[in-house]
Amino acid sequence: MMRPQAADRYRSQNSARRIVIISRDNTRTYTFSPLALFGGLTLFLTVSLGFLAATTYLVFRDDLFDLVRERNADMQQAYEDRIARLRSEIDRISSRQILDSVAMDEKVEKILSAQQGIAARQQAVGALIDKARSIGLIDGRNAPVGADKRAALDPDVTGSINAYSADAGHAARIDHQFDALTAVASATPAAGLRTSDGKPDFKAIASHLAAVDAEQAKAVEAIADAANSRVDAAVDVIANVGLSVDVPEAPADAEDAVGGPFIPLGSAQALAAAMQEADQAFERIERVKAEAARLPLIRPLPGADMTSNFGSRRDPFLGSLAFHAGIDFRSPTGSDIRPTAPGVVTVAGWSGGYGNMVEIDHGNGITTRYGHMSRIIARVGDKVTRDTVIGEVGSTGRSTGPHLHYETRLNGAPLNPINYIAAGSRLANLLP
Repeated sequence: MMRPQAADRYRSQNSARRIVIISRDNTRTYTFSPLALFGGLTLFLTVSLGFLAATTYLVFRDDLFDLVRERNADMQQAYEDRIARLRSEIDRISSRQILDSVAMDEKVEKILSAQQGIAARQQAVGALIDKARSIGLIDGRNAPVGADKRAALDPDVTGSINAYSADAGHAARIDHQFDALTAVASATPAAGLRTSDGKPDFKAIASHLAAVDAEQAKAVEAIADAANSRVDAAVDVIANVGLSVDVPEAPADAEDAVGGPFIPLGSAQALAAAMQEADQAFERIERVKAEAARLPLIRPLPGADMTSNFGSRRDPFLGSLAFHAGIDFRSPTGSDIRPTAPGVVTVAGWSGGYGNMVEIDHGNGITTRYGHMSRIIARVGDKVTRDTVIGEVGSTGRSTGPHLHYETRLNGAPLNPINYIAAGSRLANLLP
């Protein structure tokens, strides 16, 4: 009964692992518990794996380094590519902004340059308009000819003034163009010159400035047309009394036998062409005024009463009809007598029924005579002007009282001085 109990007792104990080492006569026995054996085995495996890993690391270290470096390089390249794309986008946006800014600056500069050009041209146009006003080209708002000028015309002496009425149409045209010019120039740029989002509308601004240029050119063209019309009317007035003046013809465009390629003019070029035409027209005005100033077209005694007409009349001494070769002006004895045009004195002395008489040669066969002087001041050969006093009013010769006998002759033949004086009055209003 005791054995089984002993056997059971030994079975209940943990079995141990023993290692027996026999060397010849020596026997060594090592006993290990399962736990120690497991720990040792684990340690061995761990050391073995560590050794294996270390060996592998040492063997494949360069490859690992290369792999890491390659991965880092790829990551760096990716970041650099992304940064480059961002920089490119920033540069593109900046370039667009710079281009937009440059384009805006160019547009603004162009507009400012156009405005400066218009302002400079406006000064020239303004001076031209002032000049046109000074000679009555722009005088159509109230009357074609000023009331003072109409009052200065004596219908009994000057006759019709249709030349001035005909010029009213040109004056009205200039007034219309001038009103349009000032209306366009004074318009508020802010109105209608912005886009719907409030930004400046450069196309509208450019159109506005072009309209100003166009109106400037039209105003100048109207002035040039009116000036040329005045000159043509003045030449006709002079021609109607049998005289002529050397004045160049106004430029005219024919409608037939013309051609050539169409080359449109810019607004500034059109204005320059109109200004040139206007300058030529004013040069014609000055030319005809200078030519008219050499003709006997004024009264010899301004303000004096005319007492006898040219032509057939009853002789004051004989009472029979006789030809009167001039006109007579009543004036007090001693009143200064001045020539009606510049010239050279050809006669200065006693001349029969003329009494003391002075004759002046004005060139081109035109002469004037001044008779019945109380005193002669001029001498033969003197060059005289309209301001030169050539003598004094008297009653010498065949005369009934102090007055001036005045004659106008062409190639020796007497002509009615009234026609010349009337022409001079018309010219004074056409070309003030």
